[in-house]
Amino acid sequence: MSVAVAAAPQKAMPTEALFERYHVGWTSKDPDLIASLHSADTIFLLHDGSPPIEGREALRDHCRTLFATYDFSMIEGRRLYGADYWVFDWTMVLTLPLAGGEAFIAHVDMVDVVMVNAAGEVVSKDVYPDAQAMAAAFARAGIVR
Repeated sequence: MSVAVAAAPQKAMPTEALFERYHVGWTSKDPDLIASLHSADTIFLLHDGSPPIEGREALRDHCRTLFATYDFSMIEGRRLYGADYWVFDWTMVLTLPLAGGEAFIAHVDMVDVVMVNAAGEVVSKDVYPDAQAMAAAFARAGIVR
């Protein structure tokens, strides 16, 4: 008598592994790693009225500027994965200067919606910030956006 053995379910989806590599790029502030995980025709859009960043090289340049301009870290929240996407709920912890030279810490809730192609590359990233919290933080720091 033969007994069929069911295959063990996979513990990690390909998008989960991609997210982990991608997240390292953001937490280590590595524009080259981030860009290398995007498709050549990628689109990155921060939904704060900014224009979209189109293409891998433009994204690399954007990340270099972002990391040189702002001091921020992340508080990780929920992650949802699908075969060709992930959704990441997180809080940006942003250190911003005040006029007198002191600094303050702002917390801005964010949601990333990331689409992945069949080759395992990020084809689009939409970032949805808490617009009121972001505007209040930049206003307090005297930054006009």
